[in-house]
Amino acid sequence: MTDEHFGIGVVEYMAAGVIPIAHNSAGPKMDIVLDEDSQQTGFLARPEEEYADAILEILRMPESKRLKVAAAARKRAARFSEQRFYEDFKSTILPVLSQSS
Repeated sequence: MTDEHFGIGVVEYMAAGVIPIAHNSAGPKMDIVLDEDSQQTGFLARPEEEYADAILEILRMPESKRLKVAAAARKRAARFSEQRFYEDFKSTILPVLSQSS
């Protein structure tokens, strides 16, 4: 999807260990398909040729590399979990609440 503001579908399949090939725009480009600990987490593509090239690259990857990319994708997806949201929200709001008391 072009200019998808976030891309929950991309995050969900990263969490499942699938190497994403997402549109090179908006949320996937800015927040989701980014390196994790200097490890590639997936591919961004725009024209059809880039999608085809990414598919071929994944299919031709040695299993060890494919597993590393999938593990990095899973780790990156964890940044968007409900637990992480709760922890980040709590750490942001507690100092504000304690100042108003």
